[in-house]
Amino acid sequence: MTILSNLRRFRFTTEVAKSALYLAAITAVMAMILFTRDDSIARDTEQIVQYLSDYTQIPNVVTSVILGTRLFDTIGEVTVFTIAGLGVKILLHDEDAEEQFVGIDDQVIRLLLDFAALLSCFLAIDLAVKGHLTPGGGFASGVAGATSITLLMITGRIQTVEAFYFGANAPAVEKIAVVLFILVALFTFSSFLVSDSVFASIPPTIYIPALNIIAALKVTIGSWSILRLFIVKRGVL
Repeated sequence: MTILSNLRRFRFTTEVAKSALYLAAITAVMAMILFTRDDSIARDTEQIVQYLSDYTQIPNVVTSVILGTRLFDTIGEVTVFTIAGLGVKILLHDEDAEEQFVGIDDQVIRLLLDFAALLSCFLAIDLAVKGHLTPGGGFASGVAGATSITLLMITGRIQTVEAFYFGANAPAVEKIAVVLFILVALFTFSSFLVSDSVFASIPPTIYIPALNIIAALKVTIGSWSILRLFIVKRGVL
């Protein structure tokens, strides 16, 4: 009993350490904002949009903003999403897992949900790969991907999905995706600061789609982790 209690305390301490790390990162970002100059001058938005389109050669200007000129904000969004997932883990940490899962057993409904899961999967891939060409992107792709997986879980395949989750070491893959996203973002920042660097020769048509795909992978696994926790701890129905 004492060993189990110590183990729980250690896990909780680890989660608190992660929370403190993310909180420190957010605090650092907020502190930097306090020392930035006021950029409230009048701007020609049409000229800015046209410049972005010409510079990035990306048809979807929204993606150019999110993963180009406002990439620093997007890093913050990825961090906030990670903290949200960590908060769910802390919230459900002490709850016992369900011993028996009751899924949807109606064959007609399961067939329809399987079809919807397949469509969501294809949509997730399309949004990730072509998000820089059409409306969409990594975040929308991640939501579609997690929706596809969740539909499979509520139709009684939770054991299969759980086996794949741990077999593929999905939590580690999510962390790798976060690190990759931040590294690629920092490389793009360095290309603006040092014009003759190696990364300055990489065009936006390369790194923006790459950021889209990495963000899609991170959001998919992150959303999957959050949803599976609710299902494992509180059941499907």
